[in-house]
Amino acid sequence: MHKTHVGLMFALVIMLMPGGLWAEEDASTTKLDEVVVIGTRTPHAVKDSPVETVLITREDIEQSNAQTVSDLVKTVPGFSVGGNDDIFGGASSRARLRGLSFNNGYGLILIDGQRIHGSSQSGAHGEYAVGLNQIPVSMIERIEIVKGPSSVLYGSDAMAGVINIITKKVPEKAVAGAGVKYGWYKVSKGKNYYTDAVTTPTDYGSNRYTRTAYAYTGSKINEDMGFLLHYTHEDSEGTSLSPYENDRDSVMGKLDVDFTDTAKGWMKGELSNFKRETTSTTEEESYRISAGFDFKVSQNHQFMLKGYHYVDDFSTSTRSGDIGFDQGELQYTWYAPANHVVTSGIEFQRQSIDYIMDNSSSGTTTRTTVVEDVDTFSIFLQDEWTLFEKLVLVPGIRYDNHSTFGDSFNPKLSAMYRLTEATTLRASVGKSFKSPTIRQLYYDVPFYHSPFWISSNPDLEPEESIGYSLSIEHTMLDDRLITSLAYFRNDVDNMVVTDRTGQTYEGADLYIYENVEEAMVQGIEVTAQFYLNDNCSVLFGYTYTDSEDESTGNELTYTPTHSFTITPAYEYVPWGLGISGTIQYNSDQYTDDDNTRVQDAHVVVDGKLFKRVGQVSKLTLEVDNIFDSDKGNDRYQRTGRTITLGLDMEF
Repeated sequence: MHKTHVGLMFALVIMLMPGGLWAEEDASTTKLDEVVVIGTRTPHAVKDSPVETVLITREDIEQSNAQTVSDLVKTVPGFSVGGNDDIFGGASSRARLRGLSFNNGYGLILIDGQRIHGSSQSGAHGEYAVGLNQIPVSMIERIEIVKGPSSVLYGSDAMAGVINIITKKVPEKAVAGAGVKYGWYKVSKGKNYYTDAVTTPTDYGSNRYTRTAYAYTGSKINEDMGFLLHYTHEDSEGTSLSPYENDRDSVMGKLDVDFTDTAKGWMKGELSNFKRETTSTTEEESYRISAGFDFKVSQNHQFMLKGYHYVDDFSTSTRSGDIGFDQGELQYTWYAPANHVVTSGIEFQRQSIDYIMDNSSSGTTTRTTVVEDVDTFSIFLQDEWTLFEKLVLVPGIRYDNHSTFGDSFNPKLSAMYRLTEATTLRASVGKSFKSPTIRQLYYDVPFYHSPFWISSNPDLEPEESIGYSLSIEHTMLDDRLITSLAYFRNDVDNMVVTDRTGQTYEGADLYIYENVEEAMVQGIEVTAQFYLNDNCSVLFGYTYTDSEDESTGNELTYTPTHSFTITPAYEYVPWGLGISGTIQYNSDQYTDDDNTRVQDAHVVVDGKLFKRVGQVSKLTLEVDNIFDSDKGNDRYQRTGRTITLGLDMEF
């Protein structure tokens, strides 16, 4: 990067920290006082959670430039999303947490505590994939993140961690709002993956466009009942060689009912319709219906019952089918004597697929089909035991009975110890498992993945990992300065990969899924969060990651050794004028398993200005990738500088 650019980045940080800022009054609470649930399935303030939990608040979301969930989490140490562009319809397939890929199912994504799937509309790949960008950012109230093995509470796929995307809640009083965004960007040249020939977009040098519009309303119907309705439309022209339309319309509705002071119920529905128009049409329609009931027998005994039905209907010119999740869950929480909080539960989950894929190679056409249900019955038990007011131990165990793999036991032990009022130690060790995907297990004939064929393998074993973490958190200045240092390690056995068979199928090489690899990822995460007052903050995050595919000695893909972010934000309240930014650095990272292709070290700088107009409106100017970085990779077409104008209103 040019020295002038580096100087401008540091000038941006210094500019946001003038002496006059100290005149603002301190706020009474900090982010540490916010309540989170995901780590233990019981409510805790962030500072009191026995399991280290990262929280992204609505205020963080509004200060960011993020158009996608992938971009929201990029400032969280341990996340690697440098291979993604912050644009609706763009790929999120390279998003990783502590070296393990979400697209391949190593991280679990929840929306309001419930599993989600999603492929094209979330920027993931294929019917098996799971992408971060499940719902529009305008629908999100907050995001809770637990890093490390979490199978004890959440089952399969929670190997790297769990992200719980929490949607906006039913308001206590009548409210309505709306907003629009309009942005433009250019797309860079790329290179053909196999021949290295330069590929030039058909509209090279011209602007492409992205747009978002949303509206919502909510209110109390009476003292015991309230609702929320939220609608979002998103579209963009993508990043391929030729512009194409990505469109998504999303609707969410919620209804909360207080039957009595101790019995509460809720219902929720979400519908998302996605369409991509290229040389062929991709359509994806997903919907979810869920309901729950909370009953407090007494102050010390609480029950929660919930269930949902989710379907993702996906089709292109060569692939089509339905992927679904159905789940029912009963949870019991007992605030027991002697400082114990016992959480137990039973779950039943069914993942279903009815899918076809047409394959064409060298004039040959074949059809791959799969119709399969995978059932999992689970029981979990966890005890939060507070000793001496300073030490909290959280042992837990989960039993799963998988319709294909049978029984599995996954224990975990977490601990929190307060060295002082300002210094907290947290540690955990746990076992996690990941069942192979339906694609890896059950396809009836090989499918074509240019330039070779891949065969499923019904003899695969589940992947397992042992994860460790140790962290220390220290606060100063009345919790205005929060610092933490964490060490983590994950050892993964039976990793599923595609391996050569030495045979051919329909004139091309045949690969098969096999359990052949062991992988190790370890590293250090450093975080510093400085909240001068309600209106001024600077956040810093750094991650060092050491990863290895132990069968080859190579590093894992899209896992930079060094990465850091600096995120300053300030609002001058008398003028209603605010500014924020993000400086993100990623070191070299490999983009292929053989470690022959490199995404170079790069810096990306984003900036945002906003102006409040009256009591109900806010105007924003967002500039992503201010210095037009190629993000270290000339292999793919990438977005350059992106300028977005926005207007938000709430009544």
